Amino acid sequence: MPLTFRDYLKKDGWIPLHSFNGHRAISDAITDARTHKRGKFIDLKPAVVKLKKLIERNPDLYRGFVDMYKEAGPTSLVQDYKVMIDLINDVTNNPPVFRDYFGGAPGLSFNNILGSVIVTPSGFNAFVNDELNKVLQEILVDWCKYLDGEDSAKAALTDDQWLSKESIITLSQYLSDYDPKHPFDAFKHAYVKPGDDNLPQWGFKSWNAFFSRPFVSEEIFHFYRPLPPPNDNDILSTADSRVYTVATNVSELDTFWLKGHKYSIKHLLNDESLNIDNEPFFYQKYIGGTVYQAYLLPSDYHQWTMPFSGTVKKVVTIPGTYFALSSAFVDPAKPDEFASLVEGLPFLATVSTRKIAIIEADNPKIGTVCFIPVGLQEISTVKFFHDLEKEEKHLNKGEALGCFQYGGSTVCMVFEPKVNIKWEVSQLEHILIRSKIAEVY
Repeated sequence: MPLTFRDYLKKDGWIPLHSFNGHRAISDAITDARTHKRGKFIDLKPAVVKLKKLIERNPDLYRGFVDMYKEAGPTSLVQDYKVMIDLINDVTNNPPVFRDYFGGAPGLSFNNILGSVIVTPSGFNAFVNDELNKVLQEILVDWCKYLDGEDSAKAALTDDQWLSKESIITLSQYLSDYDPKHPFDAFKHAYVKPGDDNLPQWGFKSWNAFFSRPFVSEEIFHFYRPLPPPNDNDILSTADSRVYTVATNVSELDTFWLKGHKYSIKHLLNDESLNIDNEPFFYQKYIGGTVYQAYLLPSDYHQWTMPFSGTVKKVVTIPGTYFALSSAFVDPAKPDEFASLVEGLPFLATVSTRKIAIIEADNPKIGTVCFIPVGLQEISTVKFFHDLEKEEKHLNKGEALGCFQYGGSTVCMVFEPKVNIKWEVSQLEHILIRSKIAEVY
């Protein structure tokens, strides 16, 4: 019997293998916060205080947060927004926790807190609120600063956390020389500089340095993720990822908030926000074009590379939501917030805070492509290298482009309708960064 989409989500570590273990992970997070097990308790952070005040001072948000917990009922182990506030504060004072295979997806701690309520009608209405998303952005930026600091490495990179045998096995799945008899060797060969394995935390200075780790050298990178033979017509995978869909003849406007692989080009590219070269309606050139979307697994390499040689003309930030998820993606027969999250990827790519890079290919057959990395939910930071957000730059196929900080989410490429593409990958296939996924003709 072929694997279903949810089977893949369980296999990949996106959702718990058993619902009991998913509930256990949420319950453990609540217990840890109440007992301050994960670290010394401190007062609410300023950004978290802002969140609490906003909820209590804004009548619509207050009602929304009260109602969403009523609507979630027993599916939410978090009783109300006050417990939610304490848990969020605890999470942002600690690095992500590694859970074993039976505990579910690594590090999705905000999902543990909010997963059951963001899929309620009141939860959806609350989490699309602009004021709320500005405060959530402050909280996530503060957390990312903590994850950039040395304290985050000292707390997370221990032999019972992310440098444990179980974690390293998970993170070494796609290293070709992995040997279960020597579980650390391949990981160290790939990512740890010679001699650094004798240093505290194997030389990683922060949580983000660990999770967004590059390969040690270009030679090592090529060993694990070799470039295919030169061919200007090739399009390469920008990231280790699982193919979600290839959508063709995409409409200007469509029902992206409903189930199904729907993309609305005007919303995905945020209307006139991509005004380049004095083209106020730049998005229109992609109507009828193709959208390729893939999502990263917890075990994937979390950097991205150029899919072809070309010039990155512009990188723009599109403000949006962080935790909004339409209830249309929830299966009443099998409710599961993690599965709903991934099943709603076209929706999330359209409404979430994201960045868009306009890449003009050297090969005119490929044209100008919009590359969109989206940091879903708490994975809010996407980072482009080479100072690309300030100036344009030419990069070669397979060259480093950027990374997700804290974790990985989803990447999209949008092609113009004039581009003829022969795809060489299938839906739900797992592909490695810099491998060939298509060819233009």
